[in-house]
Amino acid sequence: MCPASARRVVRLASAVLLVVAGLLVSATPAQAHAVLLFASPAIEGAVPTAPKEISLVFDEPVQAAGARTVRITSGSGRSVPVGAPSRGESGRQLIVPVRGPLSAGVYTVLWQATAQDGDVMGGNYRFAVGSAAADLSADGSGSQQQVSGAATTAVLRWVLFAAFSLVLGGLVGERVAARHGITAPRPWVRAGVVSGLVAALGLMVLIAGGGSLIEGIFTPSGSALWGGRAGILAIAEVAAWLVAFMTVSVAGRRWQPAALAALSAGVVIEGLRAHPAAASDVWGPVLTTVHLAAAAVWGGALVHLVRVGAKRRWDRAFRAALASYARLALALLVAVLLTGTLSGLLLLSPSDLLATDFGKVLVLKLALVAVICGLALAARRRMVRAAPRALVRVEATALVAVLAATAWLSVTQPPQDENAGLPFAPPAAGAAITVGGRADQIGIAATASAGQVVLRLTAPTTDLERPDSRAYEASLRLADAAGRTRTVALRGCGEGCFYAPITWKKGTNLLTVRAAAEGWGGGKETLKMMWPVRPDSAQLTRTVKAMRSVKAFTLHEQVASDTTGTAMAPTRLELSGDRFVDSEPYAQSRATQTSRFTDAEGRTVLALGYPGERLALELTLDDHDRVIRETLVAPNHIIHRSFTYRDTSEKSGD
Repeated sequence: MCPASARRVVRLASAVLLVVAGLLVSATPAQAHAVLLFASPAIEGAVPTAPKEISLVFDEPVQAAGARTVRITSGSGRSVPVGAPSRGESGRQLIVPVRGPLSAGVYTVLWQATAQDGDVMGGNYRFAVGSAAADLSADGSGSQQQVSGAATTAVLRWVLFAAFSLVLGGLVGERVAARHGITAPRPWVRAGVVSGLVAALGLMVLIAGGGSLIEGIFTPSGSALWGGRAGILAIAEVAAWLVAFMTVSVAGRRWQPAALAALSAGVVIEGLRAHPAAASDVWGPVLTTVHLAAAAVWGGALVHLVRVGAKRRWDRAFRAALASYARLALALLVAVLLTGTLSGLLLLSPSDLLATDFGKVLVLKLALVAVICGLALAARRRMVRAAPRALVRVEATALVAVLAATAWLSVTQPPQDENAGLPFAPPAAGAAITVGGRADQIGIAATASAGQVVLRLTAPTTDLERPDSRAYEASLRLADAAGRTRTVALRGCGEGCFYAPITWKKGTNLLTVRAAAEGWGGGKETLKMMWPVRPDSAQLTRTVKAMRSVKAFTLHEQVASDTTGTAMAPTRLELSGDRFVDSEPYAQSRATQTSRFTDAEGRTVLALGYPGERLALELTLDDHDRVIRETLVAPNHIIHRSFTYRDTSEKSGD
């Protein structure tokens, strides 16, 4: 090849490297496999009426998988049409409109989403419309989740890791041999870059096809590639291997600097999207990058030297080169063991090693590394007397197996901490209601919906939109209508936010909340949650109309900002119905949440919730739909009101 042509290729390769660098800069920190946290309708839950949309909430930002994002099938196998997916909550939520009718029955939701590490996650769960909850509980299968195309992804990653070894390790092995006067055979660099380019292209096609190579080739999704981090990293890695392929194929011996720079970028990309990056944005990628580079050089150099030994019949010069490699291999082994151990500690505890699939694969990998260490030690001892042909070949084969275990680890979900904090509060599952109270100076708002409760605590502040940062603590005990009491484990979901799964019992459920906030008085409060939720916006409309028709009434109002101080005497006010209603959050006959139930006195009670403002109201009504008692709980205060009307002697007390 002429020097001018070689220079053009090098310049082109440099331009592609700049593109790779730009793509890497634009990529955000990685996460492990995305985990479906919540769904609406709820997983294995029932809703009274057909939902208008399917909402999926994950523990990290995900990218929609095009038309394969959500598919709904009925019990008879009929597909339900759905609309185009959209994203919410900074990419952690996927929302898919339901276009077709959903009659009463059980439905299966099949979903797919591309995680930050590039793997396409898929799963399924069921929900019921109408009174079909018994059909769900009979099976109890819950939500199933896995990597779509896991076997294909693992094979492609194994080929990719092997390609790194053939090129990076082969060049190191060639240099070690050259120091002892050995120049043949040449390393399998060309085969390595071709294999790496094919594997990188395959992984990119998998993302475009939602885990399917066939769909990625014939019906790819451009948004899956360019719309998310995983696709950008996949494109960058293809570009890196393309640079290496171009320079190796065209530029002759001048290729090495550009190709090595490109492959170094490829190793960094693997570090950015590997599991340890989920635990640490900085140390995770660093540990994985060093681990992969050391393992690639260790294995690839040994494979090259095995080829050299076979060609030279294990002569003295080769044994000297093998001894030099053994010294290098010791340093590489230390790097592999150290970075592998630290990465493992980031992802799981010792108790998870044999209790999870990820831990079992990791144990297998550790066992293979231990075998390799034993083989290397035996080969070093035997090298003094004779050529350790069999030991070295078995060691090289075991290193190939280690790469296979590493590839399978990449598609296996690391163990999840079930008590770990959530990125945000889960959306309500079906009809919901919010009740409130105060534990001394701390406001409590509890939002209940099917299968869950979300507690929001608020210490006194002057800016509810930007509350002061402080540490909140909470514990919860539940007493159901049958008198059974148990402690409910809470998970954090943001500042002052706590979530817990709860199976509500019909009737009165008592929530005893212990709340504390740094610098403020806390304590215990018991909230009454009536189940099931019976939305009744019509009753609210009737109540507002009835109150506005009142010309005059007497209001006794007591306001408190804490529950342990000296109670203030109620304030007496003479008001008209219009004036009172205009000051209420439900003045327009609307509330975010409504629920109607009957109290112990047989009176109708209307519970109103405004979770965005952390407001909860409880209105006790008379036979004319007028309010006779009202409790309003806001973040900074609680208000008790009683009403006396002139056309009746009826009055409520606090």
